[in-house]
Amino acid sequence: MSCLKAEFIVSSASPATFPADRLPEIAFLGRSNVGKSSLLNALTRHRGLAFTSNTPGRTQTINFYRIDDALYLVDLPGYG
Repeated sequence: MSCLKAEFIVSSASPATFPADRLPEIAFLGRSNVGKSSLLNALTRHRGLAFTSNTPGRTQTINFYRIDDALYLVDLPGYG
């Protein structure tokens, strides 16, 4: 299986800095430390694309990853 073209675009805490190109977005949301970033890495087959940690709550901003110049995978901060 080949890897998708995947690249980190922006880490944002404000809608003013979200990507403006209006590509479709698929968001990953869930509790802290359930594997959202690990899932994103597995889906794209890029081991270090999204930062992963054993410490809950490390993702504190909204992280955008452009996939094949066709859509964004969006890693949202955890909750709870």
